[in-house]
Amino acid sequence: MNDLDIVRDLRSQVRQTEDRDLREARRRLLASMTPAPRPRRLPRMVFRVAAAGALALAITAGVTVVQNLGTDTPGRGTVSPPAWVPVANAETLAKRATAAAAGTTDVYPRADQWIYVKRDFYRSPKVMNTSQKPSTTESRHVEEQWIRGDGKERARREEGSETVTRIHGGADPHLRYDPDYLRSLPLEPSALRRSLQKDTEEATPLRGERAVFSRVSLILQEGAPAARLRAALYTVLSQLDGVGVEQKVRDVVGREGMGLYMDADTERREILIDPKSYDLLGGRLIYLGGAEKSSPFARLTPGEVVSSVAQVAYGIADHAGDVP
Repeated sequence: MNDLDIVRDLRSQVRQTEDRDLREARRRLLASMTPAPRPRRLPRMVFRVAAAGALALAITAGVTVVQNLGTDTPGRGTVSPPAWVPVANAETLAKRATAAAAGTTDVYPRADQWIYVKRDFYRSPKVMNTSQKPSTTESRHVEEQWIRGDGKERARREEGSETVTRIHGGADPHLRYDPDYLRSLPLEPSALRRSLQKDTEEATPLRGERAVFSRVSLILQEGAPAARLRAALYTVLSQLDGVGVEQKVRDVVGREGMGLYMDADTERREILIDPKSYDLLGGRLIYLGGAEKSSPFARLTPGEVVSSVAQVAYGIADHAGDVP
């Protein structure tokens, strides 16, 4: 067999090139030789319009989140807004605090343990004495308080002192804020409101919305309730007629928060809350004007702070005098 016969034999084992193979190869070759079109440069105005549109879309999305806070979607649970969405009102704050506390367990001290609360107080020197002379009394002081778990004993200590003053016996049974009492309160807002209103009206002249607002203020500032009960108390506040909202309020130690307030006669009582952690910051009393000349408040300018308290620390201690 010569070389030509070998070549023919090998060629016969290979599929012969067909016209469609040549056409496809030619198409790919021509496509690779065609220069790519240069990208168009869009005018700057186009980019500005697009950026404005994206910003408007983001704002719209944020508003949508705020409007749907706390709504339940079947199969998806409670909608929680991103941290950057601001708190718009009392209802929004209450829903977000409830959502944040939902996965936690409220921890209360044993009967022989104590709730510890440290507070920084301020009172205007203008209302600290009854004379017309300037007051020489300190307008600021810090106090530590311990409340026994069963409510049968309390204790106090002024900052800088080593003396712990014990107070035997609980507070008025209708004005309690000890851990044992707080543990007994319902977490459902409607039932909680009825319970608070009943206890307050049996012990004070306050009635209706003012009675509930006063009671919630007392429990928040004196009792340092755990997260789920605290959120339920915020919900009760958000449902009261006459409750207003003040944004970006600073407490006596300079922390910025959100104020929930109720006006009555010549004064405004305000509860200060951290809108990010939902912790209680404290409370304030603001003079609104209209006080009689004989009242110490008449020395104040409308809008001036009469008194303020900041809750700066709290926790559970084993003994009165101990700090968590």
